[in-house]
Amino acid sequence: MSKNLEITQLTRECNVLAARYWQLEASGRGRAYLEWLQKVKQTADIIEKNRPKILYFFGNELEFANTNASRRFAEKKVEESRRK
Repeated sequence: MSKNLEITQLTRECNVLAARYWQLEASGRGRAYLEWLQKVKQTADIIEKNRPKILYFFGNELEFANTNASRRFAEKKVEESRRK
């Protein structure tokens, strides 16, 4: 199964679990919430693993930037240039 179809299927499953949550009595919602949360985390992990790498140029260097770590790196570069 392609990754896009897998993500679409997992998103549908998340929506079904969310709808089921609201149909349950208050006493049964705890387990339904945990099932929904687990499916959302699974979907988010697959999306994150398949996110395309975005290229940014910092000065003369080519950097991969698709995570929070790269944002912190960019902030350090800005601070270094301000000091100069």
